[in-house]
Amino acid sequence: MPSFPAMMNPGSELRRVRSLIADLDAVVWEADTRTTLFTFVSEGVQDILGYTPQEWLAEPNFWADHIVVEDREPVLREFVRAITGGGKLDVEYRFHAKDGSVVWLRDLAHVVKDIHGAPALIRGLMVEITQQKSTEEERADAEMRFRRVVERVPAIVYLESASADEDGVGAGETIYVSPQVESILGFTPDEWQRDPVAWARQFHPYDRARVREQYRASQLRDEPFICEYRMFAKDGRTLWFRDEAVLVRDEAGAPELWQGIMFDITGERESEARILETEERYRNLVESLPAIVYSEDVTGTGLQIMYLNSQVETLLGISRDEWIKDPGVWLAAIHPDDRAGVDSVNRETERSGAPFSMEYRMYARDGRIVWFHDEAVLVRDDDGRPRYWQGIMIDITAQKRAESLEHDLAVERESADHLRALDDMKNTFLQAVSHDLRTPLAAILGLAVTLERGEVVGLDAEESRDLAGRIAQNARKLDKIVNDLLDLDRLSRGLVAPVLRPIDVGALVRSLAEDSDLLRGRTVLIDAASVVVPADAAKVERIVENLLGNTAKHTPPDATVWVRVEPAQSGALICIEDDGPGVPADLREQIFEPFLQGTTRSSHSPGVGVGLTLVARFAQLHGGKAWVQDREGGGASFRVFLPFEPVVPLEEDRNEHQVVVADSDASQA
Repeated sequence: MPSFPAMMNPGSELRRVRSLIADLDAVVWEADTRTTLFTFVSEGVQDILGYTPQEWLAEPNFWADHIVVEDREPVLREFVRAITGGGKLDVEYRFHAKDGSVVWLRDLAHVVKDIHGAPALIRGLMVEITQQKSTEEERADAEMRFRRVVERVPAIVYLESASADEDGVGAGETIYVSPQVESILGFTPDEWQRDPVAWARQFHPYDRARVREQYRASQLRDEPFICEYRMFAKDGRTLWFRDEAVLVRDEAGAPELWQGIMFDITGERESEARILETEERYRNLVESLPAIVYSEDVTGTGLQIMYLNSQVETLLGISRDEWIKDPGVWLAAIHPDDRAGVDSVNRETERSGAPFSMEYRMYARDGRIVWFHDEAVLVRDDDGRPRYWQGIMIDITAQKRAESLEHDLAVERESADHLRALDDMKNTFLQAVSHDLRTPLAAILGLAVTLERGEVVGLDAEESRDLAGRIAQNARKLDKIVNDLLDLDRLSRGLVAPVLRPIDVGALVRSLAEDSDLLRGRTVLIDAASVVVPADAAKVERIVENLLGNTAKHTPPDATVWVRVEPAQSGALICIEDDGPGVPADLREQIFEPFLQGTTRSSHSPGVGVGLTLVARFAQLHGGKAWVQDREGGGASFRVFLPFEPVVPLEEDRNEHQVVVADSDASQA
């Protein structure tokens, strides 16, 4: 019995289809005809267009949105026609690739119908045809350029029989003349060919004998005919032609015809006539320019003047002859402060051939200082050999004066802005001080008065001790505010220098967090790893205390606080985090500026808004930095980085004469 191959496993068949699609240098796609949404795009889309199938399918209008605008409407119209009519789709269009380039695609698709005969799916294949389109465009462009060149060539192509009259001047029959004869001379090709002596008749009388002689000599010597002459156009205009023709012989060697071309050189002849006039105008223009125009020989020093206009005398009071005869006049007149630089650049440009461009001052004969912008370029011959320098020196004295005035105005504006900023800071400072210094002072005064009248109001010993304790507490608050202000002032004047010693930042931070009264009654979680860095222990303490105090001011009592120390890539990282309201993004830079206090600050919290400023400044003293970011899970995360490598000498390495100014921490100690 004949054997039949076993039926292929459906899973294997599916893998083969997927492999085939993946190997195609094209994009296989499928879309739902009811929703017009793409349901499948093959991996080939990434090779051709740079997008992943996931990116394509994630946006409902991805395909339509990325079609080039000029192609979009007709392509979508054809797409709708195909899915509604159940027909085929065959369109070419441009598509924006992921890298910004534009790719040409040919999209072939057909509609798949359901069991009821209604369109259900449309499946297609996109093939890149960018190279094909580019080739077609280049070919069309080349054809267009060739057509334009041919149509605009100012020349008449002709074929003429080699026979001639006894004078030997063009009595041969015109076999062919190109259409340009009409656009150039006004005669149609038929008119020209019907008249055997049309060419000879149109000669200018002054040129006829010369052309006749040249024509005869070319025939006798069997040489190409080359001649320039004038002819009258049909409308009476006089045109110049350069006529070049060669004698073509038959197989037996007998003259058969002249093959030639008549170039319209009227423009060239008129240009030659205008050259002298142009040169004269140029000379007059150069002489009248409010600048010094010069030409300089290539000597290796760049000082041998070949030409100089008369403006040198107007601007500097130096005669042209004096300047040309003595090359040292130019360099001697340059301002002493600019002379060496100008001479150096001049020699370097002479050596390299690069353009010379420089601004410098010169002394006029009457003692005035004149600013010049000097530009010169090296002119070369057709073989690239240097010929001469062509330059112009423009008087920019007025411009320099204006720039100086503008600079003075800018300095004045900057000073005014600085004064306004200082005034704003002063007002902010006075506002802060007027409130934050009065509060503890008022409390101290009120408590002291009550304590003073203790016998009158009947205070017992316990109440007196409580009042005294509250006075001491407010005094410490006041002392902290004053010390913060003093520290800020000293830091601003550069009078604070850190005393660096190796310290265990983790142990120090843990001790401060555990002993601090600032977060008493709150949930505080401490995770401080041991990290030793060169640091000023007192200033690190101030950093931690101010961060803890800031957290206490700006978070509710039930907020959780995390205190962490961990090793960073090149130092130690201190983190004080909370699950409070956080810091708005627009305040994360400003929050470290002096006298700025957050909106969540408690009305009973002491301070004038310099705590975080001191944190940032103390971190900078160590070569580190301070910043705030969002805490994962909500809230704020204040961070301070202290580097392993100190930016100031360790205490034992300091020069014995160097003075280290102690700050308020030392006085408290």
